[in-house]
Amino acid sequence: MPIFKDNQQGIYLKKGDTGNIGISGIPTDKSYSVYMSIYNEDTNTILKEILMSNYNQPEGTGSFIIDTTISDSLPVGEWVYAIKICASGSEDTIIPKTRVEDGVIVNYPAPKFTVD
Repeated sequence: MPIFKDNQQGIYLKKGDTGNIGISGIPTDKSYSVYMSIYNEDTNTILKEILMSNYNQPEGTGSFIIDTTISDSLPVGEWVYAIKICASGSEDTIIPKTRVEDGVIVNYPAPKFTVD
């Protein structure tokens, strides 16, 4: 079965499934290392961190390759994920979004990552 992405950036997969998770909107000003962290909010722990394999810096796009080893290693449940970019000693989270509005920091909720 393929990996699904919904309109709210949520991801769904079954253990053992394989596929690619495409991401766009990565800044194009530097050549970044891009990571997806699958996170358990209840225990405040990262379950898995995956390095983007197919990164196209001039277009700001890429994909995370999910093979059987990765999907089998994830526990069944509803988790969240984040995307971070790293370059020149800096690390910035781009998903979930955070912005400043009228001097107040607004944190958007992290998108779901469901393993069935």
